[in-house]
Amino acid sequence: MKNFVFLSVVFFFFASCTNVYFVNSQPEGLEPLTEIPENLQGIYAFTDSIIVTSNTIGEDTLGKSLIVKKRGNFYYLNYFEDSVYSLTVVKIVKCLSFEDFEVFHPKITDDNKEIFNVVEVKSKTYGSVESKEYIVDNVSVVQLSEIFSNGGGEGKLIRIK
Repeated sequence: MKNFVFLSVVFFFFASCTNVYFVNSQPEGLEPLTEIPENLQGIYAFTDSIIVTSNTIGEDTLGKSLIVKKRGNFYYLNYFEDSVYSLTVVKIVKCLSFEDFEVFHPKITDDNKEIFNVVEVKSKTYGSVESKEYIVDNVSVVQLSEIFSNGGGEGKLIRIK
């Protein structure tokens, strides 16, 4: 539960760090979690308190606006909004009482955009800065890895409680 809450908070906190959105939840070949495991449920603090139950994280309900997938020690948080998914990946490393949380955000650049099935490009302006947002479809595991290897906005989380 502690891991899952931090994953949720990270997702919402860092959602703006991406410029790629997906037609389908990622990774496409994995089934979503149907409920949050009991050992991950509880109350957590980041900027606010977040309550995690078997099927909700704060205001978001699994299967509606939030799809979570797990592969090994990676959690893929897919947040559905405006008919596309934004993605944050959290890698959890545990060894005895040590825990480390690494956060990755997908990023497409002019150098790697040709290897993806880009179905739409939107221009966004934030103040005086203009950026592109890419919507992609049919993403393979290799392509997903490529997105993260090119400046995916890595960060670290530290468990508070």
